[in-house]
Amino acid sequence: MKIAVNIVILIVGILFIFSGLIKLNDPVGTQIKLEEYFDVFANDSREKIFVGNELKEMRETSISTFFEALKPFALSFAILISALEVIWGFSLLIRFRPKLTLWSLFLLIVFFTGLTFYSWHYNKVTDCGCFGDAIKLKPFESFLKDVVLLFLIGFLLWQSKKITPNTQKWAWISNLLVSLASFGIGLYTAYYLPIIDFLPYKVGNHLPSLMKSKEPLRFENTYIYTNLKTGKDEIFTEKEFSELWNKKLSDSTTYKYKDFKQTLLNPEAEAKIGADFRYIDADTTEMNKMFVGKKLLFIVPDIGKTNLKAFEKFSVLLKSLKSSDIVPLGLSSDKAQMELLCHEYQLPIEHHTMDSKILKAMIRTNPGLILLENGTVRKKWSYLQIPEKILN
Repeated sequence: MKIAVNIVILIVGILFIFSGLIKLNDPVGTQIKLEEYFDVFANDSREKIFVGNELKEMRETSISTFFEALKPFALSFAILISALEVIWGFSLLIRFRPKLTLWSLFLLIVFFTGLTFYSWHYNKVTDCGCFGDAIKLKPFESFLKDVVLLFLIGFLLWQSKKITPNTQKWAWISNLLVSLASFGIGLYTAYYLPIIDFLPYKVGNHLPSLMKSKEPLRFENTYIYTNLKTGKDEIFTEKEFSELWNKKLSDSTTYKYKDFKQTLLNPEAEAKIGADFRYIDADTTEMNKMFVGKKLLFIVPDIGKTNLKAFEKFSVLLKSLKSSDIVPLGLSSDKAQMELLCHEYQLPIEHHTMDSKILKAMIRTNPGLILLENGTVRKKWSYLQIPEKILN
């Protein structure tokens, strides 16, 4: 049993450290996921007023107000939760205060299991962000992973007497250093940029290529009919549907159409950058100009929360670009507000509107810069790193 305990400690500790580090690498991505959860919980807890079958009004409740109030703190929660995963995972590996560590991990995994169950059962927030953008898990896969971890941690709690606490001085010191490093990494990547970029817009990627599928997409069509005699639903492939239509499915006294589903058979071939990567205020021809020559993208995902000092820095940088072949281009989620700020800070640049979710995926700071050369990402800067000039 001692061997089993040691193996489980290794598995659980490494998984939590890995999960925490992935999220600390991109806490803004975790922040976005938490905000999605808060939005969903707030919306589901609002009082819904119906007139007949029509929704007429949604009223705030104390619960919906509570979740709305949590949204401004989503980044702090993201860093805290991710850092605790690393700290407690490391503490478990070195057997530092094992009972406290195990109970802390148990409560954390109960929290995660509740979130992933909600995502899977109600089909809400279909990507929980458990491993950031590095490893995408479907809702049921995330829930199953948490159930397994819940079982493993429960096993360790049951066998906790077989875990000898590490009371040596180095255990305290190393745990403190890991704690400081975890919060330090989270704060650095939140205000600068992820150390490792797992998104399609990372340095070196050619964006137009990622907007195309690797191969023709293949789909499987299925038809669902209710057998009126048995009351059960029956599923038919497209081939079966064609063969059975004249024989029995066309008989409305026996079968009733219920649903049609289309399943993608080769999801790995899908374009990494979807059709939502587009200008809202202009056509495709205009957008394709972004991929010609050198373009410096000044990206503002959220005008209301942007760092205005960065506009002053960008104004200085713009002056240095007059004698270069780099063309500046502004992208924001609110063109009207962007025009006002460009006028206020004297930024004579062309700018367009894109969906805020896309802009947040392109750059994790608000604002940020991306240098494109013929559609290839050459460099990225957070608002704290805006240079006074760019060397060709």
